[in-house]
Amino acid sequence: MESSNSVYPSRKFAFLAAFMPFFRDRRGGVMLEFAFAMPVMIGLLMGGVEFARFALVNQKMERVTSFVGDFVARAEALDEADFDDYFAAADQLGQPFDLFDAGNIIVTSVIGEATGPEILWQQIGAGHVTEPSLVGLPGDAAVLPLNFNVDEGEGLVVTEVYFDYEPFLLPIMIPAQRLYYQAIYRPRTTAILAMAAE
Repeated sequence: MESSNSVYPSRKFAFLAAFMPFFRDRRGGVMLEFAFAMPVMIGLLMGGVEFARFALVNQKMERVTSFVGDFVARAEALDEADFDDYFAAADQLGQPFDLFDAGNIIVTSVIGEATGPEILWQQIGAGHVTEPSLVGLPGDAAVLPLNFNVDEGEGLVVTEVYFDYEPFLLPIMIPAQRLYYQAIYRPRTTAILAMAAE
C-alpha cells in the first residue's frame, strides 16, 4: 500500500511536467499580441488615408474656387463661351475628384448701389448639385460676408463651389457632407464686370 501511494504523486507530477514546455514557450505570445494589435494598426492606417483624402479634397476645391474667381476678375468682358472654358478648366483642376459629378460652381457679379450691393448677373455650372448661391439671385440684394463692403459704382466677383464629400474608408471618422467654398475678387481691368448679351 505504501509503495502505491508513493508512486501516484510522482505520476501526477510527471503528467504536469509533460506540459511545462508549453507553459514556458513564449513564441505564441508574440503572435497573440500581433493579432490584437493588427485591427488597431489597420484602423489607424485607414484613418490616415481618409484624413489625407479629405485634406486633398479641401485643397483642390479651394484652388478651383480661387482659380475661377481670379480669371473671371481679370477679364474686361465675358460671354457664355468664356465660362464654358473656365468651368472645363476647373473640372480638370479638381481631378481626381469630379467637380461636376459631385458638386457645382457658381460665379456671381455684384455691383455696389446706393441702397447696397446688388447682384448684376450669375453663371452656374452644369454640376449635379443644384444648391442655390448663398449670395443671392440676379436682381436681388447681395448677401456678402460680414464687414465686407462694396462702394457705389464698384464691382465684385464672387465664386462659390459646392462639393459632396463621400468617405472612402471610414465614414465614422469623416462623415459624408456637403462642402462649401467661397472666394471674392475685385475686377482688375474695370470697375464693373459686364456680361455680353447672348
